[in-house]
Amino acid sequence: MMSGRRTDYEFLIGALSSGDGPATGAAAGAAVRDWAARTLRAVADGRRPLRAVLHPLGFTCLPVERAGRDGVCVHVWSPDVAAVTPAGSLIHAHCWELTSYALVGALDNSLMTVTDALPAPVTPAARPPLPARPADAPDAPAGAVYQVLRVRRQGDVDELSPTRRLVHCQPARRERVAAGDTYGVPAGVFHATDVAPQGEAVTVALGRMADGVADLSLAPPGTAGHQVRRQRCDPAQTAATARFVLDRLQVTLAR
Repeated sequence: MMSGRRTDYEFLIGALSSGDGPATGAAAGAAVRDWAARTLRAVADGRRPLRAVLHPLGFTCLPVERAGRDGVCVHVWSPDVAAVTPAGSLIHAHCWELTSYALVGALDNSLMTVTDALPAPVTPAARPPLPARPADAPDAPAGAVYQVLRVRRQGDVDELSPTRRLVHCQPARRERVAAGDTYGVPAGVFHATDVAPQGEAVTVALGRMADGVADLSLAPPGTAGHQVRRQRCDPAQTAATARFVLDRLQVTLAR
């Protein structure tokens, strides 16, 4: 990185942290949208080489920047964009602090309260199943018991290792996030992001690594350790995803 040159993370976090007034908010939104339009045009044209990733949590990720402890991604949820169906719970905690700006559409972000459960042995027959996730409800109903998994990433592979910790998990706060809104999740706080099955959302996600915090996920008690491989899109699919977001961004601005 050249000395004196601001990273994308520094530019974006600076824009979003510049103030709370309506005028400042409008200026911050315009700065983030302009950055997204420039960046995605470069991705679509092949001038910014990167490969989109089908994330295990069910969205498509455009990993724009990794600069030391900081990173910037564009996250896309849409039935018109390739994605994988999550195999387990969507409830997770990051090892980094998240600041996210909604470019397009809407999503629900649920912050969770997690408390330790009694470490009673769980047999397969007594194992409570992970409840189905209704479109209008968070992942974790009150009273549900989960096992904490530690997530370690090696390249495109996520290694999920069960810990001995069992927890109760229930929603503490659910916030509706629409285009133009910014939301944050502190490092180590469990949350789940929900987009309606036929809905769409695009966010610019900023992450800054935190010391001493692990990536964690929740699963039914008794879940065995396993691996999840992140699928990378080819250049044509990546360019198509960038063009899709540009088209949706134009529609949003025209309203």
